[in-house]
Formats: sequence, structure tokens, C-alpha cells
Amino acid sequence: MAAELFELGAAGVEMQEPGMLLMPGTPALPEGMGRAIAHFEEQNDALEAAKALHTEPPVEVPAQDWSTAWRAHHKTMKVGPRSFVYPPWEPKPDGVGVAIDPGMAFGTGSHPTTALCLERTDELLSERPGSSLLDIGTGSGVIAILAAKLGAAKVAGTENDAVALEAARRGETLNQVSGIEWLLAEDPAEAPGEYGIVIANILLNTLEELAPRIALKVASGGRLVLSGLLAAQGDAAQAAYVAQGLQPVARKELNGWLRVELERP
Repeated sequence: MAAELFELGAAGVEMQEPGMLLMPGTPALPEGMGRAIAHFEEQNDALEAAKALHTEPPVEVPAQDWSTAWRAHHKTMKVGPRSFVYPPWEPKPDGVGVAIDPGMAFGTGSHPTTALCLERTDELLSERPGSSLLDIGTGSGVIAILAAKLGAAKVAGTENDAVALEAARRGETLNQVSGIEWLLAEDPAEAPGEYGIVIANILLNTLEELAPRIALKVASGGRLVLSGLLAAQGDAAQAAYVAQGLQPVARKELNGWLRVELERP
């Protein structure tokens, strides 16, 4: 179906497959079926494609200058008791602000999982000032950069995507902080030493697969914050780390997404 849509002139096709975890708010797939969402530049092309493939009629979206229109979706956000995330074209807010230029790396603070992790980063560094922090799957680097601005003694961020890691380095420069250790690594255990706070905002299957390696990085008495989880996935994520000797501390849900927190005794 995707190939046929491209042949009929689609500029892009999004595929939703049976069993795939869809974003909250996305209409459920019919039982046993997938969905192809095609985008066309011209209305006539969309109409002809719909007719040829016997699909639902197309929905028209008003034309916009997407090179600038996307900025309307990025505003200053309060993400913790002391902290904000803001795009660099808006004024720096009062408090501890992290400027993030939305790009090719996940983590502007708007997604519930990132918001949950930023909030807890602020709270934990208030409760445990000067703690070290490891951000696993750092993406845009927003969590690591916030930790540095909040006075963490040592900050490191790991990422398996070189493009994302370069975005994180640019974010460090943009925010005029220094000393964050960025590591291009599949294995979070490559980060040297143990940390008082470990944040891992990644998907459940990866959290489970890397549980022994991530747990190694949590210092005695340290906290592990897990997210990237749908609400129903909390028990599975927690079990993977209880098996590594950590103890559950708390959970928090936001818009169908979950944060799980554990402690190393």
C-alpha cells in the first residue's frame, strides 16, 4: 500500500501496523488491520489516489509555511519547581531556564515522558544538592543540561545516535554550560563510575534489555528514574530492576505515560 501511494504521488506515507503502540489520542486500529496515512501536495492527486485504491476520501489541510509555522508549537514550559524549558527565540524565563532548539533529537520537554523526567531531575537535585547524574538516551541533552544548571557535581549523557549527540553538544554550548561528558555508546555501562541519580527515558524493551547494565550505574543510596513508558508498562519495567536489587520508591502518571522510580539500598 505504501509503495502504491508513493507511485501515485504521495509526498510521505505513515504506516501504523497491528500490535504497534500508538501515541495516546491516536484512533485505535481496527482488529487485525493496519493503516496507511498518505500526504499529497495537490488535492487532485489525493482524490485520484483515493479513487484508485478505494480508500477513505482525503482530508484537506490548509497550506502553511512549515519552515516557520512549527515554531508556534514550541513555547516556554515550566518543567519543575525551579526550572523551565524554552525555545531560543523566546525570552529567557526567570528561574533556571534551558534553551532547546527543536531539531532532530527527542527532548523539547513537551512530551509527557520528558516532562516527568525533567520534573524529577529538579526535585532530586533540590533534595540531594550536588549529586552526580547520568542521562541514558540523552537525545537533545535537555535533562543533562538542566542537571548541570542545577548544580549537579558530575553530569554525563549517553546516546547511540550520533546525530542526537551532536544536537546535545550544541545545546550545551547554547546554554553556556560546560563539563558534561557526552558518550556515543550502545552500552550505558561505558559511562565511568556510579551516579547518585540515573535517568533513563527510553522504551520498555530497551529498559528491560539493558536492566543489568543500567542498574550497575546506580550508586548505593542512589535513585533510578525510568520513563518512556505507557501506564500499563510500569510493572514490567519495575520488575526488571527489582531483579537487579533495586527497590521501588514511587510512580507518577501524566497523560497516559508513566515515571517509575527505584532506589539502590
